[in-house]
Amino acid sequence: MTTFAAICLWVIFFTVSWIVYTYLFSPLASIPNAGVLSPISRLLWEFPMEYRGRISLVLPELHKKHGPLVRIGPNQVSFYSLEAYKAIHSPTSLFVKDPRVYNHFVQDGHPALFSIIDPKKHALRRRKMGILFNRSKVPSQTPMMLEKISEFCTVLHHLGQKGPINLISSCRALEADILTARFAFGNEIGAIESLRQSGDLLSVVHNNDLKSSMMPIWADKQLQPLVNKEMAAGCNHSFMSTMVKFQMPPQSALSEAKEMLGPGTDTTSSTLAHILWALSVLQSFQKELVLDLTKAGWPTELDQLEAIPKLKACVKEGIRWTGAAAAMLPRIVPSGGSIVAGKKIPGGTMVCSSPIWYLRDENAFSDPDTYRPSRWLDDTSGQSTAQRDDYYIPFSKGSSTCIGIHFSYLELYLSLIQILKNFVLKPSCHTSTDIDIEPILPPRLEWVAAVPKLKMEIHMESRVY
Repeated sequence: MTTFAAICLWVIFFTVSWIVYTYLFSPLASIPNAGVLSPISRLLWEFPMEYRGRISLVLPELHKKHGPLVRIGPNQVSFYSLEAYKAIHSPTSLFVKDPRVYNHFVQDGHPALFSIIDPKKHALRRRKMGILFNRSKVPSQTPMMLEKISEFCTVLHHLGQKGPINLISSCRALEADILTARFAFGNEIGAIESLRQSGDLLSVVHNNDLKSSMMPIWADKQLQPLVNKEMAAGCNHSFMSTMVKFQMPPQSALSEAKEMLGPGTDTTSSTLAHILWALSVLQSFQKELVLDLTKAGWPTELDQLEAIPKLKACVKEGIRWTGAAAAMLPRIVPSGGSIVAGKKIPGGTMVCSSPIWYLRDENAFSDPDTYRPSRWLDDTSGQSTAQRDDYYIPFSKGSSTCIGIHFSYLELYLSLIQILKNFVLKPSCHTSTDIDIEPILPPRLEWVAAVPKLKMEIHMESRVY
């Protein structure tokens, strides 16, 4: 037998032995497989799904069929269990972020909050960023938000005279100018102005759907003027200059600001677009909400906004219904193994779950694909209010809770009331506005953020008082 033949036989023997082991004798062998090839290679099963934006849509259906655990790779498991999710993402959890995944989000060698692996470093960075993102600090951004929203409404008046408005791209323009330009960098990106001039969105923002690459390239050009001595001394009040002032390295501050550009922009803007689209067909609720806002005097203070039940229900249901942040947040089981959803999982195994799956749990939310603000106003459906609130985790839980939660809520409240103050929202199709239609979630694809497959257009008519 030649050396080559011996090598071939050894490779065949090793491959067959490994396949037999991974299918029959692996500690994960008793867990149902996502597909025939998943025990052999995660990529063989996952890549086609991930490429088409389908993996986080398919896995919940597999969990319905197979239970709380589904094997998606030789050493990877998807789980659907709220109790497991809480434990894995708790501040004291020993489950750490999977560096093989999160290292891909590191920009220029400087991890940002989302991609920091070490729990202690993550907690330290989070405390430092709380200077701007804490519940007590976010209201200071109200004047800036109102200024950009007012500019946005002026452009909507102009666009509304030409026909239906594309909500996805238009709301992204607003979010880009608020979050990435004024808040993160202190500079104007001009996304709203581009809508006024051409009726289309600035290409750097418009093309950010599937690839969050163009805006970070733009952001690199902002570094030098924003980290000079004047900025560090407090002459500019952007996120970057504030972080530099509090001794965050300039490159780390840039990485944090750039991390807001893709998912940070797409999630809030998509949620606002979905809420406006839903209100256009839910005419009676829109009228009732406007009446309540009028009685309240169209407030702009966060505490006053949260005290309007229909407004709070409208926004909470919009966040739940949209489920814009679709990332699966993989974690590594600590050495020694751990019990996940009732089964011992060996150390080193990657486990993952997406927070948006729990927003569509049929036991917590009846008809989860339906936009129904009333579910937050009463309990006539017989559902447990405690269970509803427990499963409401759009910003994740524990140590992985999105730091921008209060910023996002404030922006959605302010944007929604200013738009409703200026416009009557009507569906783009020839549907009678006298008939309420419960909105059903439009078809979508899901990567880090969810992307609607169809245009979401409505008519915006100037409100007459």
